[in-house]
Amino acid sequence: METGTDTGTQTTRDKLLRAALHLFARQGLDVPLRDINELAGQRNASALHYHVGDRSELIRAIVDRYRLSDEQHAAIEAELRSGPHDIREVVEGLVQRSRAWLATPDGRDYIRFVFQFVVRLPLREQLLQGTEAPSLASVRVQAELIHEALPDLPERIVRERAVASLDLVLLQVAERARIIDDEAGRGLLAEDEWMANLVDMATGLLTASPTRPNPAFGVASPR
Repeated sequence: METGTDTGTQTTRDKLLRAALHLFARQGLDVPLRDINELAGQRNASALHYHVGDRSELIRAIVDRYRLSDEQHAAIEAELRSGPHDIREVVEGLVQRSRAWLATPDGRDYIRFVFQFVVRLPLREQLLQGTEAPSLASVRVQAELIHEALPDLPERIVRERAVASLDLVLLQVAERARIIDDEAGRGLLAEDEWMANLVDMATGLLTASPTRPNPAFGVASPR
């Protein structure tokens, strides 16, 4: 992989990374590498490998470009842990941080790109393994706060609800990004209304009254 720092090399690398992000966001992580070369205006079929590397190195380069610093992660975790830990406020914080990616074309592509990671590595595995989706700040801490705010539910149920709520928020933000860029924003709710509705949906998912299994019928019945 070429790692030179001259202006020409950096410009080519930037074009390749931007083209890759654009296509990954729209077509998934298996997009043909030749399509990335073509979109970046590179006639040489080996340009991507020369300037960036193979597919895994390309994905890592994109993640590294947008990754929050350790200091940013620490600041967000400190803010989350400072409370108050009302469940709706935890969800509002999650939605606010995710919504920030919608402000720019690159940000919108990146949140769609991140959604591909959730498809490949479900958030359930990330919570169990202690890993994090790229630049989704403090998924683990947010799950802990959700558990803290719902003390009467078993941990396994809280984990399922945390996964579902985080998936819902990410899906909705990624879908809004897609509609903004690919459908000229047609039919979108106003941003404040959309955000309030998303917070309502995710909060409702987390706080729904639990049910218990009915062994006679194999279905759940309300408590």
